[in-house]
Amino acid sequence: MKILLFITLFTFSAFNAWGCTKTLTVATNESYWPPYVILKNNTLGGTEIDVLEAIFKSSPYCLNFSVLPSSLRAFEELKQGRVDLIFAASKTEERAEYAHFTLPYRVEKMLLYKHASSPNVNSINALFKKSLTVGVNRGSVFGNAFEQLRTQYANQVVLTEESKKRFTLLNKQRINFLIDDSLVAQYFTKQYSNIMPAPLVEPINVNNVHFMLSKKTVTADDIATINSYITNNKAVIDRIYQTHQ
Repeated sequence: MKILLFITLFTFSAFNAWGCTKTLTVATNESYWPPYVILKNNTLGGTEIDVLEAIFKSSPYCLNFSVLPSSLRAFEELKQGRVDLIFAASKTEERAEYAHFTLPYRVEKMLLYKHASSPNVNSINALFKKSLTVGVNRGSVFGNAFEQLRTQYANQVVLTEESKKRFTLLNKQRINFLIDDSLVAQYFTKQYSNIMPAPLVEPINVNNVHFMLSKKTVTADDIATINSYITNNKAVIDRIYQTHQ
């Protein structure tokens, strides 16, 4: 499948040059999420787009891309069957009620980052005990331990939609810490020299990510087919991500 992307309002289209039997609408709320998604000159690129192309290029599926204003909107659209696929999704019991999950296609590592002037802490719990603030992505999954703390210290958790926004807030010291994907942070810490990993804190969460597909529009047979393409293209997928390790 050769992916051709063009913008019409907030929708991108990708066509299978050899035709397809089913079209899947792929939703993202990210326009600048390096190295995973980068929108430039009305063209979507990045490793997630490269992986989608590698998996689906010889499949019976075509892909349309829709850029939505928030992750919550993307999940709701998928729940209602108005979009079909979300990438880089963590599997949860709540999401599994309305979505299928494919085999995992990569591992996500979430780390804590600090401003140079932020105090050192040795755990997330210590951060909250010191009445410090942490920026996180709205809709991301950080594991049970963090979710319990987030409920307890809700006023100290700053929810944002984009990594760029979180790193800007931390650089301006409007928050004390942030949690983000380690590969994404590699890009932003080069831009902001005052931001660095919190050296005493273990990874907040390490988990598999999947493609998440609407149960209203995608069948179990579709999932089996997509899983076979993930398995058959594992070496290609690994090479795409290795260039950013």
